[in-house]
This record gives sequence, structure tokens and C-alpha cells, in this order.
Amino acid sequence: MLATPAERIRSRLGILEGLPTPDERRRLREEAGLSQQDIADAVGSTRAAVGHWETGFRSPRGRLLTAYVDVLRVLRETA
Repeated sequence: MLATPAERIRSRLGILEGLPTPDERRRLREEAGLSQQDIADAVGSTRAAVGHWETGFRSPRGRLLTAYVDVLRVLRETA
């Protein structure tokens, strides 16, 4: 699936709208009692990718970025 034009521009410019810091991503997941695999299953990614996102080694893009931000928003609301 191709990213929307806006998603491509955000990605190109390094804009990660709504994406908390890597430490905050991990904290939210752990406080919810979820594993990296749980998050990966929810967004349609791999456990390794979620691990990379939580260390800041990589950042999600396109539909994965949108899905991940949505999951983190829910985790933040329920914390």
C-alpha cells in the first residue's frame, strides 16, 4: 500500500506527528502490561520493528506510523 502524499512529505521531512519519544513509547507499553509483540500485532508490524521504534533506531512510516500513533494515544488515555 502506497503512503498518501501527506505521509510521504511528513516522512521525507522527518515529521513524526503525534509520536512520543522512544522512552515514552516503551513506558506506555510497559505500563499497559503489553509486550512488543502485542503492539506489533495491533499495528500489523513485527516485534523487531517495535523494538527499533522504542530505541529510536528507526521510526515507523506510512500506515504503520498512523496505526502506531493511534495505539500509543489509546495507551496514553488509559494510563
